[in-house]
Amino acid sequence: MREYYIKLKNLSLITIAAGLIIGIVLLLKPDETVHIVSILCGVTVILLGTGTWISYFSKMKSVLTAALGTLEIIAGIVICIRYKSIITAVLFIFGIFVVVSGVVDFISAIDAKRNDLKSWIISLLMSVATIILGIIVIVNPFDSVMALARILGISLIIYAVMDLITFIQVRKIVKYSLKPQIDVEAQEHTDN
Repeated sequence: MREYYIKLKNLSLITIAAGLIIGIVLLLKPDETVHIVSILCGVTVILLGTGTWISYFSKMKSVLTAALGTLEIIAGIVICIRYKSIITAVLFIFGIFVVVSGVVDFISAIDAKRNDLKSWIISLLMSVATIILGIIVIVNPFDSVMALARILGISLIIYAVMDLITFIQVRKIVKYSLKPQIDVEAQEHTDN
């Protein structure tokens, strides 16, 4: 049982440290972090393309396999070189979906008011906030990525602190529970 807790403790310390380090890096250097992650994604796609080409030469001599490998390598190179444009395009489309979702929620909130539901005002406020968020993402998508990276960084730091608190609590519980417990039963003594 003790070995299990030691392994769990070591794993917990690793996740606390990783969460704290990644969180601080995302908070302080979001642009560089997004760049590095984009490069890693691009390199991964290039490696997939290379693997597809290796498969083509080794066993699957299919034109489709060669074309797929070529497309993967080209896509990986494009991701590495034009990651900001790709992020901007994806977030622009995402922003449109967020605005549409907000508009649908806004209409639902108005319908809720017509039906005298008490929660309509919360739905209305949340839908307006959703529409505003979508417009911000559409207007300035790359800065939205930097803000999201910072929010993720803050979240990871909070996670690490919370996990550290839990780690300390569990350590105290384990320390207490592994101490030998003494059970004493009271017995009535009678004089004869």
